[in-house]
Amino acid sequence: MKPKIEADEEGFFRILPEFLSEILLHQSNPRHPRSKNLTCNPHFYSFPIILTMKYLIQFSGVAIGLFMGLYLAPEKPRPAWWRWIALGMLTLTIVLGLAPRTAGNFSDAVLMRRAGMNPIIPVKVKILHETKTVDEASKQADKNVVMQMTDFAEGESVQATVRLSSTLAQELSGIQTAVLRMERDSTANDGVFVAHSLIVANPLLTLPFIPQLEERARNLYFHVPMSWVAMLAYIVAMVYGFRYLKTRNQRYDILSSSAAALGTLFTLLATITGAIWAKFNWGSFWNWDPRETSIFILLLMYGAYFALRQAIDSDDRRARLSAVYVIFAVVPAVFLMFIMPRIMDGLHPGAGSDGSAGPILSTKKEELNLIKQVIFSLAFGSFTMLFFWMHSLQVRITTMQRNTLEQS
Repeated sequence: MKPKIEADEEGFFRILPEFLSEILLHQSNPRHPRSKNLTCNPHFYSFPIILTMKYLIQFSGVAIGLFMGLYLAPEKPRPAWWRWIALGMLTLTIVLGLAPRTAGNFSDAVLMRRAGMNPIIPVKVKILHETKTVDEASKQADKNVVMQMTDFAEGESVQATVRLSSTLAQELSGIQTAVLRMERDSTANDGVFVAHSLIVANPLLTLPFIPQLEERARNLYFHVPMSWVAMLAYIVAMVYGFRYLKTRNQRYDILSSSAAALGTLFTLLATITGAIWAKFNWGSFWNWDPRETSIFILLLMYGAYFALRQAIDSDDRRARLSAVYVIFAVVPAVFLMFIMPRIMDGLHPGAGSDGSAGPILSTKKEELNLIKQVIFSLAFGSFTMLFFWMHSLQVRITTMQRNTLEQS
C-alpha cells in the first residue's frame, strides 16, 4: 500500500518535515512512486495554503492598524476619512462578533456527546429533501422522519442520517440550508443524529462552534485584541521613552506617558473581559491561572510606573526616570504576556497543558475557520486604530494642559 500523507488534527507542524521531504523528492525525481502521493492528494496542498491564509488574514489586520495609526503624527487630529475607517472597522467587529448565529458540524455533536457535555448543539446543514423517508418502525415515535443532510465542516463535508419529527420536517420544506438544534443519536452510531428544532433558515453567515466555549467564544473577538493593545501600548511607551533619553525633549515624555495611561486602561479592560469569561467557563471570576496572574502583574507594573511619576516633582527628572523604568519593564512584560503562560500548566487556551497554541496561533484544522480569522483581523485592526486615535487625543489634551500651566 502506498503511503498517504494528510494534514491530521494534530496540526501543520507535525506533518511539516514529511511535507518538505515529499516536495524535495518530487522536485528531484517526479517519477518516484512516493511523489505520486503529493500530486494525487489535493488536501495535502490545501491545508498549508489555508494555514498560510489564516496568518496572512490575521496579521494583515494588525499591519493595517499599525500603518493607519502611525500614518499621522500623534499631535495631529485624525482626519474625517481616517475616523470613518476606524469607526467602520470597529462597528463591523462588534456586529460580526455578536450578531451571527453560532453553528457547528456533525463532528462537534459527536464530540459533545462523547465528552459528556451538553449534547444538543446548533449544527449548520444542507438539507437533501429528495432523501426524505418515514420510518414507521422507529423507536422514537416523535422522530419518525429520516433525511440525509450534509454539514459544512472545514475541509470535507460529511453526510449523515438525521431523524426529526414530521412537524419539523414540514417546517423545513423549501429550506436548503438551516441551523438546527441537534445531537448525536445515543441509540445509534456516530452517523445518525436527532434534530429537535429549527434555529434559523438559510443563514447568510454563521460563526464557528467551539466545543467547551460555545456562545462564550464571542468574548474572544474583544478580549484578545484588548490584550494585544495593552502590550502594544507598553512597546509604544518604551519607544518614546528611548527617544526622550536621546533628545531630552518633553514632547516624547508626553507621548510615552500617554501611551502608558492607555495601556493601563486596555489592561484593565482585558482583565475584566477575561474575568467574565472565566466566571462562565471555569466557575469563578479569578483562578490565579498563569495568564490571569501575568496580566495582574502587568497592571501592577503600570501602577508602579504612575506611582513613580506622581512621587517626583521635577519634570525633567520625572521624565528621565519614567523613561528608564518603561524601557527596562518591557522585557519582563513580554515574558509575562507571551512566554510564561505558554510554558506553564493552566486553564487558559494555549497553556502548556492545553496541547494547542490557542485560538490565534493554533494550527489545528478546527481553528482555521475563515470567518473567524476575518473577524479576528478586523478586531486587531480596529482596536489598534482605536488605541492610536485615543493616544492622539490624550497627547493633545496633555500638551494643552501643560501649555496652560506654563502660561499661568
